[in-house]
Amino acid sequence: MFFYYISEVSLYLCFSLLMGTFIFSLVPSHKKPTVFVRKRWLQLALLGIVFFSAIPALRVVLFLNEGVGLSLTLNNVLTNFEVGKAWSFILILSIFYYFYLSVFPVQQKVSYSILALVFLFILILAIGWSSHAASLTEWTGFVSHTVHLTAVSIWIGVLFIISWFSTSTKNWRAFLSWFSPLAFICFAFTILSGLILMDFVVDIRDYANAWMLDYGQALLFKHLLIIPLLIFACINGVWINRKLKKDETFNPKPWTKAESLVLLFIFSATAVLGQQAPPHDIPSTLRADGVSDLFQYFYGGQVEMYNKVQFSFTSTSLVLFVLSFFFLLLLLYTFVKKAPAIFSFLMSLFFVLSAYLGLMTSIQ
Repeated sequence: MFFYYISEVSLYLCFSLLMGTFIFSLVPSHKKPTVFVRKRWLQLALLGIVFFSAIPALRVVLFLNEGVGLSLTLNNVLTNFEVGKAWSFILILSIFYYFYLSVFPVQQKVSYSILALVFLFILILAIGWSSHAASLTEWTGFVSHTVHLTAVSIWIGVLFIISWFSTSTKNWRAFLSWFSPLAFICFAFTILSGLILMDFVVDIRDYANAWMLDYGQALLFKHLLIIPLLIFACINGVWINRKLKKDETFNPKPWTKAESLVLLFIFSATAVLGQQAPPHDIPSTLRADGVSDLFQYFYGGQVEMYNKVQFSFTSTSLVLFVLSFFFLLLLLYTFVKKAPAIFSFLMSLFFVLSAYLGLMTSIQ
């Protein structure tokens, strides 16, 4: 199961790397710092998409293989299952895409970069079509998943490239002038599409009840991680811009790297969600998969199928909530006092941990 989690995270990173690279290629040189991404990285990212997008189809093959035969099962999955047909399309398109990336100077000419983005968006459409949401509601789920993956890939991709592949901080304020509104738009689309996707599998009234399941635990961690992410977005989008106006020698890269690491944790939580059974019906899912070990550890008692999660705030939980707020203040304080960005990243993790413990110790 751990391999499946890693494959999901890696798939998102591969899309983000390609998306960020080609968006940067469209931006004039005076509007961005110098960025250098080797062609080999682009080729490896594309190969990664082919490999990691095959994992869901492989899981179906392994599930159906027993007593039927590998070749017959493989042919059945690739021709009759949406996840298999989508991967076959991804494989064929990627062969042409790989050739295109290898032969043409995709980072040097805008027209080549635009075509590279078109290829990439078609791959995103294929992933969206094979998604669980699309299997539930077809067009609504397909559009929501596609918008979600596209918005996340643009936002994370640009942030990832500027954080880890920029060779200077020149023109950073000019970069923020277009990236900040772009990030805000992507965040808005991510939240909107994410809420729609969540509504497919979890009734908002059952949000806390879903914590009894591994799916609900991963969803809770993901939502808690969004809070420090927003603070990092404000630091990198607003305060660093003001700081650079006063001090052009200030290096903002450690802070964007810290934000990208928080996003990596969100990717990880999303990967767990992708590998868990969505709780369309919580009692039925509890009967099939059992109670989450994390929830059982904090709850302690016997969990019945029709239990409702209820809260009773204790002195312990209140202390933990105060502590979580304190860690958010420390996140800001480390920036104000020019402490290394790694401390802010650690404070964000401590916030998530203390807020999570506060919520779980409030359950009765």
